[in-house]
Amino acid sequence: MKRAALLLLLGSWLSSAWAEQWTIAVLALRGDAHALVQWQPLVDHLNRQFPADHFQLSPVSLSGMKEAVRSERVDFLLTNPAQYVQLDNRYPLRWLVSLRSAQPPLQGSSNVVGSVILVRSDSPITTPRQLTGKNVGAVATDAFGGYLLGYKELLSAGLNPEKDLQLHFSGYPADALLYQLRDRALDAVIVPVCLLEKMQAEGLLRAGDYRALLAKQSDQRCLTSTELYPNWSFAALNHVPDRLADELTRQLLQMNTPGLPVWGAPASSRQVNQLLQDLNIHPTQRSLWQELYLWAQQHWLLLSGIVGVMVLLGANHLWVGYLVRRRGRQLEQMHQTLRARETALARAQRLSALGEMASGFAHELNQPLAAIRHYAEGCRIRLERSDNQHELLPILEQIGQQAQRGAESIVNLRRWASKTPHDENAQWLLLRPLVAHVIQLMQIEQQHPQCRLTINIPSQSQLYSQATLLEQVLTNLLSNSLQAGARQITLRHEADTHQHRLIVEDDGGGLNAEQLALPFVPFRSTKQEGLGLGLVICQRLLKGQGAELTLENYLASPQRQGLRVILHFPVIQKDPSHGADTSG
Repeated sequence: MKRAALLLLLGSWLSSAWAEQWTIAVLALRGDAHALVQWQPLVDHLNRQFPADHFQLSPVSLSGMKEAVRSERVDFLLTNPAQYVQLDNRYPLRWLVSLRSAQPPLQGSSNVVGSVILVRSDSPITTPRQLTGKNVGAVATDAFGGYLLGYKELLSAGLNPEKDLQLHFSGYPADALLYQLRDRALDAVIVPVCLLEKMQAEGLLRAGDYRALLAKQSDQRCLTSTELYPNWSFAALNHVPDRLADELTRQLLQMNTPGLPVWGAPASSRQVNQLLQDLNIHPTQRSLWQELYLWAQQHWLLLSGIVGVMVLLGANHLWVGYLVRRRGRQLEQMHQTLRARETALARAQRLSALGEMASGFAHELNQPLAAIRHYAEGCRIRLERSDNQHELLPILEQIGQQAQRGAESIVNLRRWASKTPHDENAQWLLLRPLVAHVIQLMQIEQQHPQCRLTINIPSQSQLYSQATLLEQVLTNLLSNSLQAGARQITLRHEADTHQHRLIVEDDGGGLNAEQLALPFVPFRSTKQEGLGLGLVICQRLLKGQGAELTLENYLASPQRQGLRVILHFPVIQKDPSHGADTSG
């Protein structure tokens, strides 16, 4: 007897080992343990009906189902109709049978899959609008009864769940959502239809503690907030032999064993397809970019023509823009030139008026200066007759000399205004006494004691020029240096075979680039009360003598910049019959 039992067990083990293995993937809605309890009796029944084959159960999640089908690690699958439609459009599946409800429907419909939106029975929330900003739980974004159906119903109620609600996805098992709602961790949940009733039947919670939003009448004895859809599908992958698929379908349809699920012919997927299309997640729906790409492939000639025209229009736009910018630059240059000419004309008009004024002043001042000189000379002669040692004689002589100097300056001013060369009064001048005389007249040492003067001019250095003209120029240059705050002024003389150079250097800061570029523009001065005519007059007076005036910046000290003014005089052969004037 024992030997027979051992032989029976050994035969059973050998038949199981030699049987071909088939894996059934099942969606574990309430977790792996619950899926094994629910579906293992079906697997055991199939193993008894197919002695030559061996079936095993593999509980998976939504993502796990996709991966298992993609890698063909399973042979059959049992899942909700939405996931079946999505998988069927990507992989070759065969729909064998559809699950039927164990409870007879009230009005004959076999649809049992849906969503119910639950709140606590004591919650103040009575309408979907009151869910705005609340914490709402669901299974997953692609869960059919655990989210998608409820999502569509909330959209129809005027809500945008993704923006209006604080969504929380817990994944499988779905039971956890009802526990979180009970414990007030969530304000509402979206769960599959009949989950609440099943958990109450198992003694896990009380259905009276919950209330459905958007409650609808249905053929099932369960709360629902949505329309009901076909039940789960049992499908085979393409590699399963037709013999096995046909025999398995026959066995499932004929199954009438108490405690085992009831199966029927495959249900229509039209309702599920329409739902997925309404939610824009149907696998056959193409995105906007895919539609555009397909349209471009079909109408590439038209598209090429449009692109060509756009390129031509763009090129034309760029060309026209370039021409407009070039013309704009030309107009701007013409405008700047016109403004420069207008400014030059205004300066010329002011110079002309200044010349006329200078001629008028010279004419009017000549007679008073001549009278002063004559009166001083007459007084000097009369005093000499009475007392040739009188103390007023030197003063009267100085008055006469300064009046004569003023008259000569006016003559130079009239010559400057006439713009004609003049050198008839030029003579050879000793530079050092002339410079000393200018310094004495300006009283630099008395009025500017902070300024140190250095005269590096040999005692015999001479220049061929007018004494009064040279005094005017030096006076103007020294005044500019002193007004610029110079603390060191140096005068020196250089000569070579081509020219004489009288150089005035200071440490007053120099000129900026704009002033150096155009130093002789009239009526432009950096002094608050200046007229901007000093250098202009000096330059024109020197030009009348055939001389030139140049300016340049130089480094007077490591910390201070200065200005160097150079007076360039041409070399003139000296006539031995003329001596040098040393009077100044």
